Amino acid sequence: MTEAANGSGSADGGHLSTRYWPATFEERGVVAPFTTPTLAFSRVRSDHNEGLEILIPGMSGSSGIYVIAWPSVRDVFRMTVHDRVLHESIAEAKATTPHVMRRCANQTAMTGLAGPDAVECSKAALEQEENERLLTNFYLVNSVVDRLSSAQAKLTVAELSSPDGKRKVRSVLDDIARRIGASSEQIYRSLEVWSDLIAPLGLPVMPHECRLRRLMRRLEGFRMNAEEWGRRSNADPDGMSFLAADVVKLTLDIGYPVIEQVDAHAADLAGTLAAWKTAEGEIRERVDRLSWLLDGWEHVLTIWDGVLESPIWEQVETMEEIVRMLPLVPKKELERQIGDAWGDLENALRRFVKPMQSWQSGELDLDLLLRVEGRRAKAL
Repeated sequence: MTEAANGSGSADGGHLSTRYWPATFEERGVVAPFTTPTLAFSRVRSDHNEGLEILIPGMSGSSGIYVIAWPSVRDVFRMTVHDRVLHESIAEAKATTPHVMRRCANQTAMTGLAGPDAVECSKAALEQEENERLLTNFYLVNSVVDRLSSAQAKLTVAELSSPDGKRKVRSVLDDIARRIGASSEQIYRSLEVWSDLIAPLGLPVMPHECRLRRLMRRLEGFRMNAEEWGRRSNADPDGMSFLAADVVKLTLDIGYPVIEQVDAHAADLAGTLAAWKTAEGEIRERVDRLSWLLDGWEHVLTIWDGVLESPIWEQVETMEEIVRMLPLVPKKELERQIGDAWGDLENALRRFVKPMQSWQSGELDLDLLLRVEGRRAKAL
């Protein structure tokens, strides 16, 4: 891992990093859904000793990122009960990827320690994920049957989940297997794994957009909204909203080709199934990359959506907060020409990042705490 620290040490085991541009997703870390205001929008990553550390932007008046060893977090900060449980869950699971962190977040939310709204949002999120997984499997299997089978068979959702329906699928897959030189068991298993891998993204033929496609579409909307807000607002002379929009554009420019690469496998069903050992790794890598790329944006969009009808001063404060926690695209994810342009964004970011004043006292701001908890529940 590239060393991100650049600054002085401290008695609590932390150090200040003034480097905003991470080299890799792993160096950037994964967003941890803490409700304690000081820890909101912090990120977790592995340290050099196979442990964990937390990265907190703009703490104590600095314009950098404070890095603290994981065991010290509970000693340094006055954490909510929810966050103490989440802290332990993250350590036990070593949650340094978006997938594992999401699981820890939902498990902790279901305890009710962040309130009943968080419980309901977590239940809804888990139910939606399961529905999208089943729906993705249904459309993938039907696409294979429709395009690769000599029989004009159509399957229903009920059939796919019934013994008779599964036997029907196996019969159809036997015919397909002979055509592409594989066994029906191999194809059946490949389709199960394939649909599980792409469930967060779904298929382009599906009438329902799955989570990552929805998030990309919401980012498009946020970009246009931020630019429009910047043009009509006299309260953003420094152009914070345009900076945020530029970061979104870069994220979208990288994200859409990744989606196209995943979708290309679904466009070539026979080729993908015939070369599944290779295709599986490629699909997994690309969906993981997209999950990493979009990590943190759900929280950005949630807080902006919450102030769309608010007074202008509150929108300005929120835009400052957003700029402070923008999910930066790591250097290794950029082409050379894009990287040169991103350097200008990095310099611009240094001018804007600032801590929220109410977070510096060390005391818990109850109103702020409740707002953070509300956002976290909606972002699950």
